Amino acid sequence: MSMDLDKRQRAMLREMGVRVWQPMVSASRAAEAVASPVHPAQITIPVVAIDLIAVMAREQGTTSPFTQKNSAPVPAAAAPRAAPGEAFWSIGEALALYVDTATGAGPRWLVLAETPAAAVQGDSFNPFAGDAGKLLDNMLRATRLHLAGAVLFAPLVRRTGSDAASANLQLALADLIAGARPDIVLVMGRLAAMALLQSSEAFGKLRGQVHDIQGIKAIVTQDAGFLLRQPADKGKAWEDLCLAMSVVPFAGN
Repeated sequence: MSMDLDKRQRAMLREMGVRVWQPMVSASRAAEAVASPVHPAQITIPVVAIDLIAVMAREQGTTSPFTQKNSAPVPAAAAPRAAPGEAFWSIGEALALYVDTATGAGPRWLVLAETPAAAVQGDSFNPFAGDAGKLLDNMLRATRLHLAGAVLFAPLVRRTGSDAASANLQLALADLIAGARPDIVLVMGRLAAMALLQSSEAFGKLRGQVHDIQGIKAIVTQDAGFLLRQPADKGKAWEDLCLAMSVVPFAGN
């Protein structure tokens, strides 16, 4: 079964830099698809070609009406201090996305995105700020996550050890998952995915498969910042998003 894309999704994909061609689906085939449940493995990823252009910035400020602080903040897990110069990962405060459009009845998504440390300084972090943020918004809207049951976003930040205590990633992740109760986890970022999965495999081998993160199904893909630097990989990211949608399909898709 091929994925049907509406005009809004196609517009979002164009802003991602991904152009999609699909064969027309007859009315009879569409009716059969609705009547007959399809296993995720049977879903065909749309054929994509890459349009090597930069993401278009929208005519708006850096603030976004689509996020709010998580009503139940996840407590930081106690952990030993990191040695000076040692790199470690921490999970930032979770934000609820698309609070005005999320249905509350569909699947719950937890998006963990590799994020520069400078972007999460202070209390004004906005995941949709800048070109990378606009691309992230386009990616999530192209998959219609703004119509999902709930979307919780948390930044994954790689820091260098100092006198500050480092959070134990797995303990912090367990706390976050317990509070968010997601049906699926979307991990965005090569290094972050390897850290969360505790894997040393090449990222290309981690893509395209369903992982398990603390009992929850998880899909990995590249982060928006990387895709701005390497637009040729946007098609692969769209394939990853299609795989994630096939794992937890909902009416919005």
